[in-house]
Amino acid sequence: MTNTTPRTLLLPALLLCAFGLRAESGYEAWLRYEPLPDAVAQTYLQTTGASVTLLGTSPVLLSARAEFLRGVRGMLGRTLRQESALPPLGGVIIGSLRDIDVAMPESQLGSLPDEGFRIKTVQKGAARYLVVAGGAERGALYGVFALLRKISLREPLSAIDEQQSPYAPVRWVNHWDNLNGSIERGYGGSSIFWENGRARSDLTRVSDYGRLLASLGIQACSINNVNADQRMLSTELLPDIARIAGAFRPWGVRIAISIDFGSPKSMGGLDTFDPLEPRGRGEAPPAPVALTWAAQEVAKLPPLTAKAPQLAWKCSGTHSRHRRAAV
Repeated sequence: MTNTTPRTLLLPALLLCAFGLRAESGYEAWLRYEPLPDAVAQTYLQTTGASVTLLGTSPVLLSARAEFLRGVRGMLGRTLRQESALPPLGGVIIGSLRDIDVAMPESQLGSLPDEGFRIKTVQKGAARYLVVAGGAERGALYGVFALLRKISLREPLSAIDEQQSPYAPVRWVNHWDNLNGSIERGYGGSSIFWENGRARSDLTRVSDYGRLLASLGIQACSINNVNADQRMLSTELLPDIARIAGAFRPWGVRIAISIDFGSPKSMGGLDTFDPLEPRGRGEAPPAPVALTWAAQEVAKLPPLTAKAPQLAWKCSGTHSRHRRAAV
């Protein structure tokens, strides 16, 4: 039988279907938090309760709470009430192991490494709490992402008691981004960090990238090409590096920078750039002169707030003529 449906009728039908589709750019990656069916959502809402309590006020803990609220709103269709103290009717509790032990001694969470977490259902009288405890703030953030992942995969939570710790103590991603915005061996567009020799004015994508990294338990990110530009430790660029570090900081992600191996001599005016050549006298072991100079340069990074400490330095090895610093 021949299909005689007029083509003029097909076009409006296709347009009507398109209106019902949601644009998907891929920007949210695996953190889209698509709505769950109502029956499934109601089951989880019985476990999470109507509130989320945050024990602490650090930027990383605030990110953990914001992420949980975002995930619950997206997947379960509810905006939870925010609390700063233990609510009598139960709910979700997020915080460090130390703070939760003080607020809920009956939780009996045991010990955790700083970046480990435990998700546990705790009964206190008639109230039921879903506790997300981290050994420290970064562990609590990882625990929140793990809990949201379980909800998205429709895993049971009613009697959960699960503990996880990172297998590897160092978990970095490596970028070969140049200050002009190009990326060596990069085929996915321009750098999200650099443009025209400086940090980008808008670092929103850096913050969003930090969120993706944290969701995988990645704790650091190198932000420039290992074939380093000498200007990476220049006075002009250090505030830009601090801005990038500030965009990552709420997600517990530190940054690493590659610096030119010869910088202590070419920029610092030293007579050597040998990282193993010691200088100094006295009872204390002499410090390697080149590493000491580089550490002093990194220490010039301005704190982002009056209470923020100076960013830390450590050498993590060499690559050809270049050295990497973590801040």
